[in-house]
Amino acid sequence: MTEGTIENSEGESEEPLVRKVEKEEPKDKVMELQKQLEDVVRQKAESEKKAADYLDRLKRLQADMENIQKITKRQLETVTSQASERLVLKLLPSLDALRQAVKIANSADSLPRDEIAVGLRMLQEQLAQVLETEGLEEIPAEGEALDPELHEVVSYVETDEKPENMVLEEVRRGYKLNGKVIRPSLVVVSKKPRGLKEQTSP
Repeated sequence: MTEGTIENSEGESEEPLVRKVEKEEPKDKVMELQKQLEDVVRQKAESEKKAADYLDRLKRLQADMENIQKITKRQLETVTSQASERLVLKLLPSLDALRQAVKIANSADSLPRDEIAVGLRMLQEQLAQVLETEGLEEIPAEGEALDPELHEVVSYVETDEKPENMVLEEVRRGYKLNGKVIRPSLVVVSKKPRGLKEQTSP
């Protein structure tokens, strides 16, 4: 009997043990690779399922967002429309009064100037009250110190009777709406005379 062989009961020699083990190894490797492939396929399927789930969720979120935007837009349009309607209703009496004033002015019956002035003043106060209820407020100007955020200078007047940068005259009134400046006042501002500036300078 040679080394590495086994005889069976009939005295015949069998394949060497080393060769038998070598034959079994490829079968084990194939099974291992097959298992790894199955794991990869399973992981791929799970990943695809998760990706499809995430995509579906994303699409739902996108649809929900679009619906929210549409609803918000409609609500904003409704609120804006209602606010405009409320303001117009408040302004209608002033419009009626103006129409009546134009009618009287065009009629043969002429009113005294003081009565016209009183009527116009009442109309102005009525209109101002309506706008105040909507958050409008006048910006103080004349006699105030110049504030670049509230006042826009149209010209300067040299004077030594008033402090420098004081508003001497309001050319056009400015307004705030709910605390925000929507139109600055146009103003004339005091300025030291040139000669006085030269004397006071060191």
